[in-house]
Amino acid sequence: MTTYVWAFWYALTFLTRLPAPYLKRTDNAVAGASLLFYPLIGAIIGAAMLGFTLICVAWNPQTNLLLLSALILLVWTAITGALHLDGLADSADAWVGGLGNKERTLAIMKDPRSGPIGVTAIMLVLLVKFTALYSLLDMASAGRLSHWNFWLLIGGLLLVPMLARGSVLGLLATTPYVREQGIASALTAGATRNRVLVMGAVLAILVGIFLQGRALVIIALWLTLVAFARQLMMKRLGGCTGDTIGATIEVQEALLLAAIAL
Repeated sequence: MTTYVWAFWYALTFLTRLPAPYLKRTDNAVAGASLLFYPLIGAIIGAAMLGFTLICVAWNPQTNLLLLSALILLVWTAITGALHLDGLADSADAWVGGLGNKERTLAIMKDPRSGPIGVTAIMLVLLVKFTALYSLLDMASAGRLSHWNFWLLIGGLLLVPMLARGSVLGLLATTPYVREQGIASALTAGATRNRVLVMGAVLAILVGIFLQGRALVIIALWLTLVAFARQLMMKRLGGCTGDTIGATIEVQEALLLAAIAL
């Protein structure tokens, strides 16, 4: 039990900038078990965005939805510390600059500087997130739509971060980790087939509860995005890295949120 307690705090510390107790234990067992809490951390991120949204609407029911969308995105990015956006930028620069070469691609990923391709990737992902947030808020705005649309907003803000982070377990269970001492190397021991199946089933049930008629489409899109990302990683690198996993999380969040909004 102690291992899982530390694993939760490990996941919270790794994936967010939220306050957490000092970690007295950070061995491989704790790191591996922390994967089980990735969807829960996603739910915490989503709950923070949802809570912020409800507070703003309660403060001013006629609040400007464009401004609110921007503020929600700001909260989203601040909580995660732009961790996965950094991975997205590094991966985008490396994929273009690597020219199909594995070693060159890995070397560019390690460069802390972001080039124009990386900056463009971040801008596009944030733009899609912003417009999708606005669409969801517009659908759920008071006086326009029904109870169903309110649940759609809850499902979007809560489920998208959960699905994106839950996919990390599946990726690490099916994709070799190519760096010997990378940022996610300690996590690989916790990625087992049984855990993937259980977590996938739980997330699919939650999607069905919240999104109902849209559930099958969202689940299919989620699995397709993860499978496509894995294929790209295997073709170029023969496996994954912390940066490519972070990039996959960001792309999933943007496209899943857009799909729910559509």
